[in-house]
Amino acid sequence: MNSSKFRVLPFVGLLLPLDIFVACILVASAVVSIPLRLLRRREVRLTGPVDPSFVTIQILNWDGLHLLQESLPALIKAVRQHSDLSGTKHEVMVVDNGSQDGSVEFLRRNFPEVQVVALDRNYGFSLGNNKGLEHVQSDIVVFLNNDMTVGPDFLQPLLEPFVDPGVFAVASQVYFANPGQRREETGKTRGQFEKGFFRFWHDNVALDDEKGSASPIFWAGGGSCAIDVRKLRFLGGFDTLYHPFYVEDADISYQAWKRGWRCLFAARSHVIHKHRGTSRPKFGDEFVDMTIRRNQFLFVWKNVTDAALTLRHLIGLPQIHGSSMLQRSVTFEFRSYIRAIVRLPVAVWRRLANSREYVRSDRDVLRFSK
Repeated sequence: MNSSKFRVLPFVGLLLPLDIFVACILVASAVVSIPLRLLRRREVRLTGPVDPSFVTIQILNWDGLHLLQESLPALIKAVRQHSDLSGTKHEVMVVDNGSQDGSVEFLRRNFPEVQVVALDRNYGFSLGNNKGLEHVQSDIVVFLNNDMTVGPDFLQPLLEPFVDPGVFAVASQVYFANPGQRREETGKTRGQFEKGFFRFWHDNVALDDEKGSASPIFWAGGGSCAIDVRKLRFLGGFDTLYHPFYVEDADISYQAWKRGWRCLFAARSHVIHKHRGTSRPKFGDEFVDMTIRRNQFLFVWKNVTDAALTLRHLIGLPQIHGSSMLQRSVTFEFRSYIRAIVRLPVAVWRRLANSREYVRSDRDVLRFSK
């Protein structure tokens, strides 16, 4: 192990000029943000209750005909069942990212009750969902991946917490189709700032979670959660900084937390994730993993404004690089980091634009979301 560490040291050194560049940009942004924070914060008039009697369930789809064939019947049945019991009526909407597999034709032929928003091309997760959001008329939108199969009672537990106007999002409990598979994804999300970087994970679900009320989580997974539409629009929707996919849901949740809202976990809302999505087959494992790594850097640069945490990140960059090089490869870390630096100006612009609107510190978010 020690010899491996010594082998990557020269490559870590090669990234040092880029680390210094990042440090200079973030320090300069911190100085610029001081007068911005002194300006009057925009007043957020979003304290009224939301109406749960009409909800939009939005599914983003890209060449996922085979997934829709499996997931839609259970969803339609669950929505009808909830509507019959509650006396409400909800809408299912599929936002199609320019599919070429006949998804749109299939939906219009077999599910005329489903609203279809057919986009001209693949806009990725953030912009695709944001374009769908333009058509949402309800106060609450439920985002579902096209490879999520919902339980018959999944909807009501997602809606109940919204009696509290301070709730931003509520996430479902996630199961895998194979009950013997290790549950790396549960929906009970956690985040911790360790050695200058964020570590994200899904916690185990306890029996008390099923019996109790919705509990705080770090982020609401974008593949199975309900969100207050007014608050989401106030934040500008999902950030295209992370295009084409991954970390957008953690980002929007973190932004919500810093503005004083909350993200919750409703363990009684059950969905099954079949993990047969389109990202890895279409883009390949290496591209997907590098995109996730790139977006982890962007998440810190955009969102973390605490001076001590930022300094810890900047000082820790060599160790962060070294760990990644040992776990993955030198090429993987180089390419991911350079791709992140290309988007650094956009991340810093977002950092400055949002800084005057925060009512919670980074440390508060980490404490409250446990």
